[in-house]
Amino acid sequence: MKNNKMKKINNKKVILIAAGGTGGHIYPALSIINKEKFDKHIVITDLRGKDYFTKFLNEKNINILVYAHKVISPSNQLIINKLKSLFYFVLSFIKSILLIIKYRPTRVLGFGGYPSVAPVLAAKIFGITTIIHEQNAVIGRANKLLSTISNILALSFENTKNVSNNKNFIYSGNPVRDEFFDIGKSKYAIPNNEDKFHVLIYGGSLGASFFSEHLTSIICSMPEHIKKRVKIIQQVRKEDIDKVQGKYIQNKIDCEISVFFNNIFTKFKLAHLVITRAGGSTVAEIIASKKPAILVPLSNSLDNHQLENALYIKNSGGWIFDEGKNKISELKKLINNLLINPHKLIEANKKLNKLSNKLTKLLNNKTSTDFLTDLIIKKDFDTNEEVTKPC
Repeated sequence: MKNNKMKKINNKKVILIAAGGTGGHIYPALSIINKEKFDKHIVITDLRGKDYFTKFLNEKNINILVYAHKVISPSNQLIINKLKSLFYFVLSFIKSILLIIKYRPTRVLGFGGYPSVAPVLAAKIFGITTIIHEQNAVIGRANKLLSTISNILALSFENTKNVSNNKNFIYSGNPVRDEFFDIGKSKYAIPNNEDKFHVLIYGGSLGASFFSEHLTSIICSMPEHIKKRVKIIQQVRKEDIDKVQGKYIQNKIDCEISVFFNNIFTKFKLAHLVITRAGGSTVAEIIASKKPAILVPLSNSLDNHQLENALYIKNSGGWIFDEGKNKISELKKLINNLLINPHKLIEANKKLNKLSNKLTKLLNNKTSTDFLTDLIIKKDFDTNEEVTKPC
């Protein structure tokens, strides 16, 4: 009986997930966890990431242990901050070693960001199979470093920049919750004359003052017949919520305003048009749900990766508004044009459908979430076997 118990313990599948604290790193990790293919999930993130996982844990009954490590980016020019960064890195490295010894993970999966560096390096010491996942169209600095020592670098975009020197990369797509794929299976239809156009506006995990100020003003300045036809569902920063809601009420525009939508996919399901930033997870959600979108890339994103992400679906169901180059009047014209010519939204949905089908074929007719999950749990992991390379 004792031997059987020991065998059961040794056969347990344990995964260690390391991820930075922003939504772009966290949401793909949550999509993998949500599949419940592992007996235990050990998560190493920072304090911001811990909040995301805590909200998720409140809704699910999955075996997850979350550890928050304090990290500081080494890119700061001040010497004192560089020394602090080194100190916290060493501390995270030691803690990661202790966690690996304690839980003995069978796989380590890194989703980028500085909190992922120490855990993945620690896993390398123990010879644990590691997979690095890059969410954006330009590989991040942490992932670029870790990809040189990891077994596999999994890419969300077919032609991710700055990975040419890495031979172990594959195309996996960006994991999103199954609910987004379910939305994509439903027929897209524009509302009849009695129903309203639902416009979903949100600015990513960091919010967007640009959206609160300019987008709200654009919607409120639309002709009366358009204002009567739309319902705005908008995520805003806490400090902007009263101002934004007040403008819509003053203009008699139907609206739902919130600081955070726990189940954003329920809002996607309602939306006829999405206006948002261009983070990797957001673009993946748009492709999966096949919802026409106007993307407003964050102008100061590292290596301008949000613009690169947005370009991937430009003319394939998405439009781009560049804050730095385009005028606000052009954005107003675009939104107005789409709302009075809804056939353009139907055409965009069809293009997204074609893109989604193409990507699904690249993944052996699996969703990105299933493809990456299956890759992680493979019993015999051979980096020399034939894998799905980007086109």
